Amino acid sequence: MICESVSADDGGREGKWVALSIAVILLIATILLPYHQTSTEQLALASHQISIQELEPQELAMIADLRLAHEEIRNIRQDSLELDGVDSWPSISELEDQWLAPFVKDKSWQHKGQHRWLNNDSGAYLGIRQQQQGSASVVLYSLQALPDVWLDFGETARSVSIEGLTDPAALIDAGWKQVVFTAQEENHPH
Repeated sequence: MICESVSADDGGREGKWVALSIAVILLIATILLPYHQTSTEQLALASHQISIQELEPQELAMIADLRLAHEEIRNIRQDSLELDGVDSWPSISELEDQWLAPFVKDKSWQHKGQHRWLNNDSGAYLGIRQQQQGSASVVLYSLQALPDVWLDFGETARSVSIEGLTDPAALIDAGWKQVVFTAQEENHPH
């Protein structure tokens, strides 16, 4: 009779190969991970531009309201065009009647600087700060799909006429700053 001793296969050898494979995968992933990162490019801002990340909370609150108002303004204009066949931008009184911030005169309007709003038939809205505290004077251009917002940190807003807002070069000459939202959004170098 032949006696043969058979050792039990406890999977030790296969376990070592699996552990070695996992270690190799982790090592390769660790080495290649830095090469798989995306880099973010910072756009160089022109002298008349300011990044939204550099603004104070009052200006950020005003810009948030203006971005929402921009969509509503464009919708009102589109409705006017489709329903009435008239290409007209909503007036300040129409925006106030619809309780659209920052145009409505409520507690938030008082806190943000009691801006006096003017508009022209070109889709430009000028908000002139009436108090020293609050957000800076602001211009909103609603012609494009993305809002074009300009801020006046000085006191030149009182000398700008609403008719002169059709040319952004006048704002640059007067010292206004164009707000750049992010590097991914379209940048309008005026």
